[in-house]
Amino acid sequence: MAAGIGALVLAVPLGAATAAAPATTVSGGPDTRVLGLEVAAVAGLGHQAWPLSTGVPLPRGVVPDPSVLALRGPRGALPLQVRPLSRWSDGSLRWALVDWQDELSGTSVRRYELERGRRVDTPGALRVTDQADQVVVDTGVLRFTVPKHRFAVLEQVRLKDRLVVSGPVRSFFRVGGVRLDGLPPRSVAVTDSGPVRVRIEVRGRYAAHVEYVIRIDAFAGQPFVRLLLSFEQHAAEPYMAVEQIGLEVPMQLGDGTAYTAGVVDGGSLSAPVGPEGRALVQLDNQEFTATGVRRAGKLAGWADLHDTAHGVAVVSRFFWQEYPQSLHLGRAGVTANLWAPEAGPAHVGMGAAKTHELVLYFHRAEAPPPERLAALAQSVPVRLDPAAVVASGAMRNSVTPVADAAAFLRTLSAGYERYLHHVANETWDDSGSVRCSSEGGGRTRRGFYGMLNWGDWNFPGFRDATKGCDAWGNLEYDLPQVLALAYAATGEPVYHDGMVAAARHFMDVDRIHFHPTRPGWVGMNHPKNPLHFSFELGGVDLGHTWVEGLLSYYALTGDERGLEAARGIADALVRRIDGIVWSGNPRQWGWPQIALVAAYEATRNDVYRRAAQAYARRGMAAHPPDQITHWKIGILAEGLAYTYSVTDDPAIRDWLVRYAAAVKSRGADVERRLVPAVAYVGRITGQREYTDVGRAVLTTLQFGTWGKPFTIAGRVGFSLLANATPAPAAAVPTAPGVDHSTPGTLRNTQGPSQ
Repeated sequence: MAAGIGALVLAVPLGAATAAAPATTVSGGPDTRVLGLEVAAVAGLGHQAWPLSTGVPLPRGVVPDPSVLALRGPRGALPLQVRPLSRWSDGSLRWALVDWQDELSGTSVRRYELERGRRVDTPGALRVTDQADQVVVDTGVLRFTVPKHRFAVLEQVRLKDRLVVSGPVRSFFRVGGVRLDGLPPRSVAVTDSGPVRVRIEVRGRYAAHVEYVIRIDAFAGQPFVRLLLSFEQHAAEPYMAVEQIGLEVPMQLGDGTAYTAGVVDGGSLSAPVGPEGRALVQLDNQEFTATGVRRAGKLAGWADLHDTAHGVAVVSRFFWQEYPQSLHLGRAGVTANLWAPEAGPAHVGMGAAKTHELVLYFHRAEAPPPERLAALAQSVPVRLDPAAVVASGAMRNSVTPVADAAAFLRTLSAGYERYLHHVANETWDDSGSVRCSSEGGGRTRRGFYGMLNWGDWNFPGFRDATKGCDAWGNLEYDLPQVLALAYAATGEPVYHDGMVAAARHFMDVDRIHFHPTRPGWVGMNHPKNPLHFSFELGGVDLGHTWVEGLLSYYALTGDERGLEAARGIADALVRRIDGIVWSGNPRQWGWPQIALVAAYEATRNDVYRRAAQAYARRGMAAHPPDQITHWKIGILAEGLAYTYSVTDDPAIRDWLVRYAAAVKSRGADVERRLVPAVAYVGRITGQREYTDVGRAVLTTLQFGTWGKPFTIAGRVGFSLLANATPAPAAAVPTAPGVDHSTPGTLRNTQGPSQ
C-alpha cells in the first residue's frame, strides 16, 4: 500500500544479514520459505487487527500461482490476499501484492514468513456484490454502495446497520465561481477483491474538462475506507484557475457536536461546533488558521467531527505538505478541501494531474483515539528482507547492506539528510510565471511544498534567470528509483515516504495527460521545467525520460497508477523511434532504452524490448564507442547495458567492450556517469580491471545537498555495487528469450535476462 495504512518498519536487517536478530520459529521449513517480512508495533492502535500490505519480489519459477502462497506470523498462519503485479517469462510471479491483518499493539516487532504452503481459511467478513446499477461492499462493520449510473464516491454508508451519512459523499471542483460536480461515471469496476481488501475504481469527468479517477479501498472488519482521488486537466487552455477542490461528507449531527484535530508537534485542537461551523485552514507549510485565528505551525491532517451518537474522522495524507488544504466542520457534515477556497486559485497546467489520499473513519459515540488517526495519516510500510530482494532478481540494482554497500548506504543516508534539509529550507519564487519579472511580484516561499510541488525539488538559486522562474528538477535522474532501492536495502521509512511523494508527483504533475495539438506527447513526462508542466520553454526531451522509479513504486505498493504512467511513457517512446534526429544527444538514445527495458521486465510486452533494441542500434550508429567527448555518452552506454541484458545482442556487446576499454584508458579521473556500463562489462566478461574502475569511483561519489547530485550519486552507486562482482559463467545469457540465471546468483541483481 502506498502510504497511510500499513506497518511501521525497523532498519534491522533480516535473514542472512541479521545473524544477531532473535530467532523466529514461524517458518514452515527451509524448503517452503519465500521471503521474510518485519513489522513494528504502532502506538495507539490497541488490540484490533490492522490492515497490512506490501509488494513482494519473487524468484523466477518459484511461485507459479498466487494460490500457493501462505503467511505465518508469530501466532501461526494468517489469512492472506495475493494479487499478481508482474510475471517472469515462464509465467511465474515476479512481483505480487500481499494483504493481511494483524494486531500491532505493544512494543514488539512482528516477524512473518511468506512461504509456499496451504493458505488458512478466511472468515467471510468482507463481502462485495457487483450489481448492474451499483457495487455493494460490506466489511462486516461498514456497509456502503458505489453507484454506476450517477456520480457519488460513496452512498448509503451504514455502520452496524445505522445510516451515518445523510446523502451521497461527493467530490467537486469550483472554477469561475461555479461548482462543478462529477458527471455519471464512464466506468465503475471492482479491480481487486479478496478476503482482506477490496478496491473499486470509478472513472469519469466533472462538468468541465477535468477527468476523475477515484479508487476506493475497504478492509475486512474495519470502519474506514481509503480514497485515492485523482484528477487530470484536459482543457485546451494553457492553465485552468481552480478555486476549490472539495470532498463533502454530509451528516446530520445534533446537540453536543464538537471536533478534535491534530497539530504537528503540538497536541490537538478541540472545540464545540455550533450552527456557524468551524474551519481549519493550512495556508502554507508555515501557518494555519483555526476559525479565523492565524497560528504558526502545521495541522496534522486529521480531524474528528462527532455528536453524542456518531461521527466521522477525515484523515488527509500529506495535508500540510500539499497546502493549501482546509477542513470545514459543521452540523451538516464535513468538507475536506484538497485545494482550499480560502487561498487564491490554483493554476493547473494543461495536461497536468494530481492524486490526493484520504481516509474516512466512521464511528459510533466513542471516537477513535488520536493516536489511531495519526497512524492512518502516516507512512507505515512493511519491511522486506534485503537479501531476499537481491536473490529474487526482481529488482534491478538492489543491494544488501553489507561490505561496500554498507559504507555506501551510510554516505547515502547522510546525503539524504542534507537533501531533506534543502527541501525544507531552500527559497523559491512563487510568482506563477515561467520567466522572472525584473520587478519581482512573486512570493518568496521557503521549502518545496504545495499541492503541485510536493515530492519534487527545485534548482538552487532564487529567481533563476536561465532555467525559468524558478526551475523544478522534475525528479531528474529518477529520484523515486534511488529512494526505492534505498528503502529495499535498509527498510528506513523515510525513504519509503520520499519514494511515495516523488513517484506520485512524477506520475501526475510531471507527466503529460492531455495535449490538444500534440497527441504524440501524451504519456510522456516534462523535462526540468518552471511550473513543472509549462510548455512555454519547449516540449518533451528524450534525454530526461525515466520509468524505473514508477515501476518500483508500483511493485512495492501495488498502485496501478504507477504502472499506468510507466506504460504511458514507454508507449510514447515506441511511437517516437522514427521521429528523432539520427545524431541526437547520446542520452536521448540512452534513457529511452533504460525506460523501455524496465517496462519490458514489468509487463513482458515484447514491443518494448524490440523498441529498446531499435534505440540501441541507432544510438550505436550515431556515437562510436571510442569517441568519448562528453559524459552524456555514459547514459547511452548504460542504456545499451540494459538492452543487452534482455537481448544478448552481439553488436551491443561489442560496442560495450570497446567503450569500456576507452573509458579505462582515460585513467583514474573519470566522470562518474561514464562508469556504470564499464562495471557491467566487467561483470559479463569477468575482467576485474573493469569492475575495479567501478569500485574506485564508488568511494569518490559526492551526494551534495540538493536533488540532482544526490540522485546522480545514488543511481551510479547502486549500479556499481550491483555490478561489483563478475557474474558466474552459467548466469551469462546466451540466447534472447531465455533466462539462464538461477535465483540467488549475483547475475540476478542486474535484473533478469529474459
